[in-house]
Amino acid sequence: MNTILTILSAFVIILIILRLSQKISFIKINKEKFLYSLGDTFFVWISSLFVYTVILGKTVESVELPIYFAITVVITLIFLGITMFIQSENSLVTKKENRKKSKIQLFMLVFYSLVVFFSLLLYTSSIWLINTFGPISIEQLLYSMQTLGGTNTDQVYTFIDNPLIISVFTTYLFIKVVLLLWNNTILKKNEGRRVKRKQKKWTKLILPTVVFSTFAASILLSVNTVGFAQVKLYFGQSSMIETEFVDAKNTNLAFPEQKRNLIYIFAESLEGSFTSEELGGTQKNNLLQELTDLTNEGAINFSNSDKIGGAYQVPGTEYTAAGIVSQTSGMPLKAPTADLNSFGQGDIYSDGKARFLPGLTSIGEILEEQGYNQTFIMGSPAIFGGRSTYLSQHGNYHLFDLQEARNRELIPQDYNHWWGFEDNKLFEYAKSEALALADKGEPFNLTMLTSDTHFPDGLLDDKPTPYDNQYANVIAYSSKQITEFIRWCQQQPFYENTTIVVSGDHLTMDQNFVKDFPEDYERTIFNLYINSPIQAEDNRSKNREFGSFDLFPTTLAALNVTISGDRLGMGTNLFSDKSTVIERQTLASVRDEFTQRSEFYDKHILNYDEKSYNSDDESNDSSQTETTSEAVVESSTVSSTTGTIGTTPSIPVVTEEQTTDAVTEQVIE
Repeated sequence: MNTILTILSAFVIILIILRLSQKISFIKINKEKFLYSLGDTFFVWISSLFVYTVILGKTVESVELPIYFAITVVITLIFLGITMFIQSENSLVTKKENRKKSKIQLFMLVFYSLVVFFSLLLYTSSIWLINTFGPISIEQLLYSMQTLGGTNTDQVYTFIDNPLIISVFTTYLFIKVVLLLWNNTILKKNEGRRVKRKQKKWTKLILPTVVFSTFAASILLSVNTVGFAQVKLYFGQSSMIETEFVDAKNTNLAFPEQKRNLIYIFAESLEGSFTSEELGGTQKNNLLQELTDLTNEGAINFSNSDKIGGAYQVPGTEYTAAGIVSQTSGMPLKAPTADLNSFGQGDIYSDGKARFLPGLTSIGEILEEQGYNQTFIMGSPAIFGGRSTYLSQHGNYHLFDLQEARNRELIPQDYNHWWGFEDNKLFEYAKSEALALADKGEPFNLTMLTSDTHFPDGLLDDKPTPYDNQYANVIAYSSKQITEFIRWCQQQPFYENTTIVVSGDHLTMDQNFVKDFPEDYERTIFNLYINSPIQAEDNRSKNREFGSFDLFPTTLAALNVTISGDRLGMGTNLFSDKSTVIERQTLASVRDEFTQRSEFYDKHILNYDEKSYNSDDESNDSSQTETTSEAVVESSTVSSTTGTIGTTPSIPVVTEEQTTDAVTEQVIE
């Protein structure tokens, strides 16, 4: 609010100065001249913001009053000086008498201005995206545009500071120049005839050429910034998901007689590069010291190397909502393009009305059917990124977010720090929730999403500062916080029958922190499995090539669940001896294929039709065979709590022995 008042006050000050200058010059103020004054005021106002944010590199989020007002006054005086010079007799600029603009000319000016504005905004936004988030996929961009509810205002301010202010300033400068040329003669009076011919030439030829050249250049430069290869891939068609997808609904899952509890911690932006160089990271000091120390006590880190590492990031898994979907359903999150209804019934995902990936079966639904009580705690608003919609439609989750904390009067009604409430509160609330869930005497799934390590720079507050870099200090403290919570869990009665998973939701987007990483270093999403009842076969936790979608079946396996075929979604149980999709297809090919469109994904995941699904199911019932007994025999610890989840779909289960042609013939079109 203080920022808005300051900026509006500057606007009023500029208007007052300009009006006073008119009175001093004995200029009679009528309605038309007052509108011109407002236009001049806006130009000076946006110019001062341009100098303050773009040239001086400051932000409108926290305006430094003395500096900003000084800039405003100086620019106002410069503008008045230029105006007075143009209007003087010594100027080469001569005002044309009775020069009026027709409605068509006004329309064309507005049209050209809009073209210039959106062209500039397109290009500056593409630069802002890369500088702010790093290389992003088109899927991420499309999805983020449709799920803005609950977003952090820091990102909004950085957008205002650069793309918006640059575009508005340049567009209005364009308007001022056009009006100056239109209303005035630039050459001397005795050359009026030649001026008239040039005037006609620039309005009918040069001006539209400049405008549409700007438009074409902005598109080319924006595509170049995002990446020509990625744009080209996006409009291609991939069959990988169709041939590799294994539907959890059609897969036999055998739970143990005593079902294990699950505590899953999505650690914001946690990646393997945060460890020391000796452990496989990029840091001089190990920022994840407490977490990596747990591997000496039996915790399992699935790694892409023989050291500490993690999952490769692929398109559709590179932001929070996509990371949650990937790790809980084994599938990338692919946003629709032209039709928002591709996700459901006409509403964006944040409002809870649209059907969110109705063709997926997530761990939330699987555990719900097995009688688990489930809570998802996050310090930010659950609506952000469509998380509340996904979680409410894919499991019996109780959502504990910023609004819930307010409703419980744990924090004031107007409390909003960083993304909502900070991680120290989150872990305290998680302890209470864990005890409450354990007291019910039923299996539970407690999932958490931290936020202090979110870019830019993370939330420092009163955390220790052993390192020179703020983000490094935040990361190190987060490692300590998470480990302290794990130590607390280890002291509780429920721990013996509880598996704890720690995983980054995606790679960090803090470009300032990663800009000095070696160019050939492959960053990975950190993971840790604690108190797992099983171990990886033949020590296959190291030198693996896998994505975050592989954590879906791996987490179920860590609950001692026997998975027929050891594959779910696009994921593979890393505890098994099965090869992952990335190991079979290569990382580069998976990234290329996941960037492309998938008709199978659009039809069977985005636009899943339950009525058609059930109709197909009835026709297939007679041909279905039960394999539950085989699953039970595989493990002496499992009970008869087995079977498929929900109804049996017509989407085929893919095994490694099946060929692409055979699978394609089975797909119900």
